[in-house]
Amino acid sequence: MSIAVLAVLVVILAFLIWGWDFVVLRDEQGRLLSRKMHLQKADEGALIGLAYGTYTFEIWHRGLFHWKPRLVKTVTLEHNEVTENEWNYSLKLASDAKYVRSMPDDANKRHRNAELLTDSVLLRASKGSFFKILNNVYLLRNSLNDTTRIDSVLIHPTGIYLFENVLKTGWIYGDANSKTWHATKMKGSVTKESDFENPMLRSVRNEEALRRMFEGVDFASIPCFSYIVFDDKAVLKDIPESTVGRKFVLRSQLLQSLLRIFSLATPVLSKKEIGEFAGELAVLSDQFEDY
Repeated sequence: MSIAVLAVLVVILAFLIWGWDFVVLRDEQGRLLSRKMHLQKADEGALIGLAYGTYTFEIWHRGLFHWKPRLVKTVTLEHNEVTENEWNYSLKLASDAKYVRSMPDDANKRHRNAELLTDSVLLRASKGSFFKILNNVYLLRNSLNDTTRIDSVLIHPTGIYLFENVLKTGWIYGDANSKTWHATKMKGSVTKESDFENPMLRSVRNEEALRRMFEGVDFASIPCFSYIVFDDKAVLKDIPESTVGRKFVLRSQLLQSLLRIFSLATPVLSKKEIGEFAGELAVLSDQFEDY
């Protein structure tokens, strides 16, 4: 008997001894819906396409020495428009991450990766609420077809949130009105200095362009928050103070900042309004359609 065949037999024997799990899915009335040998996770993905409601996953185990199945665990999930939306966006995020990994290692890839990191935080912060997140939204600045780009837009029950990612690291200096800010980075005994576009001016420009786009809507009554997100390797030495409507944060500070706003703010947008805003912005983004 060859070593390869022996190895295969050992694996099969180990599988029979240790056993395997299978998952049973039941609806709210306890009716059996499916049994999938390959399903290892009890998650929202198994519920997509089913009617909204409460579902129970039963995880059973069977093996050579315990052929009669025994119930190991039950997981109850509420399947609704909110959880389905979260699942669909998590799939989009995973697809985007796969695409970014395939990109050549250049400045564009680093910026797209920063967007992904920020969007992952937005997903975590928004769980439990109906939301939409869009990337690279291009808006007209004026009648001369001059455009401005927003890295990420979060449309949430509490308002509209705009995000700009800054990749510069090191010590960051800048004031509100200067065209450029300054970054100083130390590497050993070598000091590397560089200037970059004032992210605050861009943030103001983006917010103005967004409000101009929705002039026909009572947009003034919808809270609009702008975030300028820096890499955690940055040190914000001398920059403008954050305000209620415009914040400068490191990415590691973003989650808590958003959760605080969500907990204090009053919901102003319905699911329908969130979907309508997302639909209008999606055609101006690199997504072309709502996910």
